[in-house]
Amino acid sequence: MSTTTLSTTTSLCPTCLERVPGTYEARDEAVYLTRECADHGVATRKVWDSLDHWEWASGFSPAAPDRDHDVDPAADDGHDLVVDNDHACLAVVEVTQACNLSCSYCFASSGPGGRELAVGEVVHLLDVILESGGPRPIQFSGGEPTIRDDLPELVETAVEMGFDHVEVNTNGIVLAREDGYAERLVEAGVTAVYIQFDGLEADTYREIREADILAFKHEAIEACRRADLPVILVPTVVPGVNDHEMGAIVDFALENRDVVRSVNFQPVSHFGRYAENEGRFSLDAAAERLAEQVDALEPRDLLPAPCCSAYCQSGTALVPTGDDGVVPLTRFLDGDLWRSVLGGVDESDWMEFLAKTDVGRDRACGTSGCCGSPAPSPEETSDLFDDVLPVTLTGFMDADAADVDRLGNCCISVPTPNGDLVPFCGYNMTTDDGAYALRNRYGWGGRERVAPDPDPSPNPDPAAADAPLESDDD
Repeated sequence: MSTTTLSTTTSLCPTCLERVPGTYEARDEAVYLTRECADHGVATRKVWDSLDHWEWASGFSPAAPDRDHDVDPAADDGHDLVVDNDHACLAVVEVTQACNLSCSYCFASSGPGGRELAVGEVVHLLDVILESGGPRPIQFSGGEPTIRDDLPELVETAVEMGFDHVEVNTNGIVLAREDGYAERLVEAGVTAVYIQFDGLEADTYREIREADILAFKHEAIEACRRADLPVILVPTVVPGVNDHEMGAIVDFALENRDVVRSVNFQPVSHFGRYAENEGRFSLDAAAERLAEQVDALEPRDLLPAPCCSAYCQSGTALVPTGDDGVVPLTRFLDGDLWRSVLGGVDESDWMEFLAKTDVGRDRACGTSGCCGSPAPSPEETSDLFDDVLPVTLTGFMDADAADVDRLGNCCISVPTPNGDLVPFCGYNMTTDDGAYALRNRYGWGGRERVAPDPDPSPNPDPAAADAPLESDDD
């Protein structure tokens, strides 16, 4: 097998997560990342299925920031993953380690019984974000943030502190179970909810979430529709489990675009808790799979996001044609025009676009005039903005694909108790044997699943809204 060197970078050893030299290599028309650790030897992992697609995407990548890669050997464990990330367009604020599920795949390895952060601790994390350069879009996450009784009050606090885009990342169970909960979130100031939505088949949830919770997903979306609370569907895509459902998820979103504002597919990454490491599901492979299932969509219609590496996130905007078909708007943009558009998009606007907020509509209108043509009026923009469905792919970086330069350009950050604002992927990264580098420093994580107590009823008493669900474990 012939090997050609494509480029070099600073990588991480997948066994110890220490910085080591890395080399991107072309082998059999795919791209591999090879690195050598003095303690653990050579590791080579495939990171991209198509060399041709890799080289095409490289033309969209922003210049890597100039960073000092020297490391203080006396620093605490995890220092190799703490890189400057104060430009990120979204900050994830994790408010609890607890969850009413214990999924087969979980960034945080959370489950029932985890610790809930005190209000003062959450406020401190919000202050870390403010001190990094002012308010930006934030997402309350965990664990499962909705099992906190005071989540609406935390949202109100964030709004009072100056955060005007506050999302909640949720599995949707409390939204489905508790009448009026979606309205409470809207009143508190929630801008949108990221709902875990892995597919339309019960078996998908049994495999990925360890429980048949499909009914909860539909009930949660209906609750959000009644409350006029925007929904972003977030499927974790596992090859051989639910990758065949990607097109069906897009169809579902199109049919419900009055409340579903966008879809963010997340090909499974190997960090946190996951069932097995069976090779990466690269972003280009996910784009290929999606294009196979959505008529009129080609893999290269999914263009890189404006705020991170071209190998981290890509997306398009689907416009219904009226005959049950769609047209991807990116089809009409060549590379030069797309780069020009990206130059007019501030990184903090990206989440507003995806959530299709009023702010997002105004900024879309302004951005559409950044390339020399007159900007349309808000009225002209409104119909198209309401009709379009953004579809994105986010490929989180695990130890297989660890690249320090890409970490430093990450568009998602996590504030930590000691004042760091660190890349989301670095915060969640685990070694091959499942040990966290950063979460362990703050008392988070644990690789083993915690089996929930049984509660099979899809509509129990709302007072029991934070009760764990039935598990398929014996």
